[in-house]
Amino acid sequence: MNNHLRTAIPILALILSIACLVAGQGSPAAPSAVESPLTPPPPEIGPTGASPTSAPTAGPTLPARPTRLNASGPYVLFGGSAGIWITNPDGSFPTQLSTIDVTTDDLHELVSPAGDHLAVVGQDEQGLDLYLIDIPDGRTQKIAHLLDLTSQDLLDATSPRAITSYAISGYSNVAWNPVSGSQLAFTGAVNGPTSDLYLYDLQNGEVTQLTSGASQAILPSWSPDGKYILHYGVSWVPPFGGAILGYNRIDGAWAVRVSDGKILPQPKPKDKVNFVGWQDDRHYLIYDSDETCYSVHLRNVDVTTGEATPFMDWSFYYGIAQSPENMALLFSGAAGCPSSPGEGLFLLPPNQSTPAQLSDKKAYDVSWLPESGVFQAYPEGLVSSDGSIRYAPPVYDHSFHPAVSKKGYPAWEVIENTQGRVEVLLPGGSWQTLLKGAVDELIWDPVQGDTLLISLDDGSLVAAAFPDFTPRSMGDLGGRVSQAIWIP
Repeated sequence: MNNHLRTAIPILALILSIACLVAGQGSPAAPSAVESPLTPPPPEIGPTGASPTSAPTAGPTLPARPTRLNASGPYVLFGGSAGIWITNPDGSFPTQLSTIDVTTDDLHELVSPAGDHLAVVGQDEQGLDLYLIDIPDGRTQKIAHLLDLTSQDLLDATSPRAITSYAISGYSNVAWNPVSGSQLAFTGAVNGPTSDLYLYDLQNGEVTQLTSGASQAILPSWSPDGKYILHYGVSWVPPFGGAILGYNRIDGAWAVRVSDGKILPQPKPKDKVNFVGWQDDRHYLIYDSDETCYSVHLRNVDVTTGEATPFMDWSFYYGIAQSPENMALLFSGAAGCPSSPGEGLFLLPPNQSTPAQLSDKKAYDVSWLPESGVFQAYPEGLVSSDGSIRYAPPVYDHSFHPAVSKKGYPAWEVIENTQGRVEVLLPGGSWQTLLKGAVDELIWDPVQGDTLLISLDDGSLVAAAFPDFTPRSMGDLGGRVSQAIWIP
């Protein structure tokens, strides 16, 4: 889903949590021999999945493990309840950059385009602050105080300051200029009681307020050319019921033209923010939620005029995902909806109006996996942006945390009978169990693409490399990990 909604609600607000299946770690499975890769079968989503598209001609000789972080990237970044950690591409030398909990953040949004800074929100006894963290040395500076907030303020979950804290810490609130990387848009109550949109200039250290008003500003997003910042205004209004799980009123949508600060009204969402992504420098995609047909009215909006144009006639099952590679869209259709293309999984290629059906079973969640360069359609499998390459999971409806390497090796965590294990598809089309245990995240190294990094639920980091994939301990990440990404 691309609405950037974080699932955590600040202190004393009632939280809906997702229970993780935890299993004890067992002994690593004995490695099996790797044969020459088979020719990939015709693309299909089914029980047999595609084989890796390529393989090394010979198994690499493992070099001595580095004793320090590389002077320059790429790196692998891990984030979770124990803060932010960084490693070399092979998982060596785990180093903590910050103790700030980033469980509910999208790490991709926190990292600057050049990969040299992180922007994160932290909380202490005085309230919420925005910090800038240098990569890879971890030097940290506070660049803005976002909100005065004490434990007393939070005793009443519906107090004005508590509600403002939900807007700031419960939704994506930072966005880097994608062109220069020298400007950071963020939301906060710096000069008022509610969340507004601000701009921080890294070159001169100045903070400029861009908007003001009674609504709470959330979800800033830059246009690809760095000229406009889209954002939304929402409110929390009574009656609240038994729990405060998010905003319950949308007040509007606006874009700020950065060159002169002009505010441009945008189409007001129907009942919630359903932002898909930018199509080009001027246009972005949004849709409406519908109680009957789930999601409808996908439309293209011109940020300069606010004009919305219908983009697709079909309804879809809840979410829709966009590939940044070619702007293709992946969605599920649901039988019974008058405007549905039918039951199943569908891919809408760029510049086409009719989607192609990939499966007769719908997916319950679709997303784009940047590090893997594929769509995830749970529980159906993985699909490339053009639909030509598809990977079926090792066990249908029991496979999680997929990751595909640059060389085409897919890996999953499989959970059966509350027991977890890591499976990788080897050249030749056979699945190999790498280890047994409860997994938090899987990610392949960003350089060679032949080393799988595995973060376990006890905080330990394990690496397994082609050809034998024997698990090796790489150190500790301090606790549970919720995300793992590459940075330049």
